[in-house]
Amino acid sequence: MQDSHYDVAIIGASMAGSCLARQLKLKHPEYKIALIERKTKFDSWVGESTLETFWDYASNDLQLAYYLDCNHLYKHGLRFCFDSPEKDLKLSEMSELCRKWFHFIPAHQLNREKFDNDLCRMNQEIGVDVKLGCVVQDILIDKDNGHQIATTDGTIQCRYLVDASGFASPLGKKLDLIVSMDERHPVISHWGRFKNINLIDLQGDEEWRGRTNFTSRALATNHFMYKGYWIWLIPIDEETFSIGVTVRSDLSSVELKNKEEFIEFLQQHACMRELLGDKFELMDYRSMKKLSRQSKQSFSTDRWFMTGMSSAFLEPMLSPGSAYLTDANRMIGEMIEADMQGDMQGFEGRVKAYNAYLKLWYEGFFLHIAGNYHGSYEVTRTHLEALLMHWYGLILPTSYARNFGYCPTMSHLSQEDMNKKAQMMIDESAIQQINRLRGEFLTLIEGQETRKNKGEFFDIELSKELMKHAKNRGKTLDEQAIIKLDKDMLNVVYRGFLRSLSDKEQLGVSDTKLQDVVNMAIKDKLSLSQSFNYLIN
Repeated sequence: MQDSHYDVAIIGASMAGSCLARQLKLKHPEYKIALIERKTKFDSWVGESTLETFWDYASNDLQLAYYLDCNHLYKHGLRFCFDSPEKDLKLSEMSELCRKWFHFIPAHQLNREKFDNDLCRMNQEIGVDVKLGCVVQDILIDKDNGHQIATTDGTIQCRYLVDASGFASPLGKKLDLIVSMDERHPVISHWGRFKNINLIDLQGDEEWRGRTNFTSRALATNHFMYKGYWIWLIPIDEETFSIGVTVRSDLSSVELKNKEEFIEFLQQHACMRELLGDKFELMDYRSMKKLSRQSKQSFSTDRWFMTGMSSAFLEPMLSPGSAYLTDANRMIGEMIEADMQGDMQGFEGRVKAYNAYLKLWYEGFFLHIAGNYHGSYEVTRTHLEALLMHWYGLILPTSYARNFGYCPTMSHLSQEDMNKKAQMMIDESAIQQINRLRGEFLTLIEGQETRKNKGEFFDIELSKELMKHAKNRGKTLDEQAIIKLDKDMLNVVYRGFLRSLSDKEQLGVSDTKLQDVVNMAIKDKLSLSQSFNYLIN
């Protein structure tokens, strides 16, 4: 076992690590890259549901468009279902938010066992040194002479070190970088793979199936929303589905200790009994606590980087993991290129800017997720529309355009100043104001949150105007466009919540008066209570 030297060594050959290795090797065949993986073979894992950002990354940077379409299922967007407090509604009775038609920007549901093993093979074929069954024992950081990684296969030296090993995160632990977000967002997930369940597309009557133009609900990432927890249904292949529950432990008393309790819990819901039937097979069961975490920093001028779940993780809702690793991997590629070219200002400036951007990304997506544990169709109907506008109007086109906040004129700022700037942007953002409005609306309808959880339907597809920045890959996304997007999101939220409040009180309010009050509320940053008082007076 002799020492080996590489340009880049990546710890972890699962999704984040293998994608980064392929990205770097395809663009720079001259790079000598090692993938270090403790497993000898990959089995099933969560993270099946990907977002449109990952499709663009896989198609553009990884040249995997044809592979994805041939080997993994098309994702029919996000779907949200709402139940009664008694959990007794049939699937066709639950209020529903989803698309009527397939979307023009693709995304996929991954069979993670197949994807991870295939990527290892593909990386070997293009010249990446994939070291399976290789366990990291220690790490020595040395930016000048090369980092050293002590492994069961000998010592590996590298100029650039990347930790993509998920929650194991040997680099994160070595440098004391990992910060648990459990006190802020305490979530626990339990899940398993199932076969022989009843296909959701074959339930209900023709009218219910026709509501989505007979497109497949089974291909969506299905969210069944309850107070304090939610249940997912995600297809892995034609016969296999991932079913799991994520519990927010500060809002729910649900505690599951084993697979028997997991199954029993699922069967307490009429919709799950309908799906599972009496012939289902549970192939495996897993659970994880304290999911939410974040690294103090993800990139360093000492030539080490973190990506994927090593860098940060929120939780499964809305499937943010694939989008996060996409941006982090693209950033790592840019930083390595700048340093390789001797552009020290560009390298150091990008490290600071990209660390701050990932914090901005994390806090922004946290606001997308944290407020969704109420189990109310009425709240989500308005809130989700704004979140989708934010995703397709800003986050996705920013990733397309790779505009992650680096500007040479900001290179003089310290990392602390950059981070403060990012936090200020979140504190003053429309998405932060929307989160406060959502919380206030929940308070105003307390006790009646589930009043529209039965029999309602809303198509969550956005208009062409709202999709234009995603469609043109961020080419028209400038400061003025972002200001307009913020105003449009606030307009949707104020209108939706104020209309719901007026309907709740059985008030007849004209659209003209409603819009006048909404305009005033946006201009003066009014609370819902203040806005509603103007509406009724």
